[in-house]
Amino acid sequence: MKPKALPTCGASQLLSSLVAAIMMSIVCYAQAQSDGARQSQASATQKTEFQVGRNPDAIIFDGTNIWVANQLGDNVMKLSPSDGSHLGTFPTGQKPVALAYDGENIWVANKFSNNVMKLRASDGSLVDTIKVGRSPEALLFDGSSVWVANGEDSSVTKLRITDGANCTFRVGTRPVALAFDGNHIWVANNNSGSVTKLRADDGTNVGTFSAGREPTGIAFDGTNIWVANFYSKSVTRFTGDGSVKDKIAVEDGPAGIAFINGYVIVANYGSRSVSQIDPQTGKVVKTFAVGRSPVGLAFDGSHIWVANGGSNSVSKIRASVSNPTP
Repeated sequence: MKPKALPTCGASQLLSSLVAAIMMSIVCYAQAQSDGARQSQASATQKTEFQVGRNPDAIIFDGTNIWVANQLGDNVMKLSPSDGSHLGTFPTGQKPVALAYDGENIWVANKFSNNVMKLRASDGSLVDTIKVGRSPEALLFDGSSVWVANGEDSSVTKLRITDGANCTFRVGTRPVALAFDGNHIWVANNNSGSVTKLRADDGTNVGTFSAGREPTGIAFDGTNIWVANFYSKSVTRFTGDGSVKDKIAVEDGPAGIAFINGYVIVANYGSRSVSQIDPQTGKVVKTFAVGRSPVGLAFDGSHIWVANGGSNSVSKIRASVSNPTP
């Protein structure tokens, strides 16, 4: 007896089932590849958040540890950069809002105490307290002196780090940020909507230049000066002579700004984000989510640290950063 032939409809159903199984395998494989790619991308950009004190504002790296100024806690915290563990909390004056490091000591600007404190970085002990102008809001170490922006006095003070001897120079209204280009101190004047350029050796005013609305942060990239304009949702790039090279749109409330690992990094206070700008192209190449109200920025050699004032935390970001576009 001849074997029965399979019905045509049965063969078609079998073929359809085989095709469906093959297609499902292909889809599953593609999804696995896609998930792997997403995981790889996620591992290239990792963010970790650590709780600190109340309303952290300034943040700095001393070559070994991370320091955070907690505005509403009236203290600074020392963190391990490897795991964010707390290594110590040290009292300051009222409302510490700015930090600087001179190679041995951490300098703290206490806005409501009208002074700066000098703490030994090794153990946090108080070395000195120096009276400055009203509402000190920014600090900068230029290699030999510490500069202080006195917000309510529309001035900056230059302090000799050895003995605190100082002199003061007039700038625009409410100076809130400082940058050093190797020869000049650049000052962001928040209420004047301008930046002032001072000669570092004697404080001579070289020029004042218009920026955006309420400039809040300033940085030097080795060639140009970058200014974060809080209410303009932009950063302005100035050449060394004070000419505007361009303006670059970022997210809401750009506040802190720094030149890190070949890129300009901007903390967007109103957007819970950080923008990464390629200075060669003038374009935002990445945006990272962080905590609420980010302001301060620091770099430990491999990670960007962000002080999130509204989250009482700091974010540690590792990004797969290639060299800027040539």
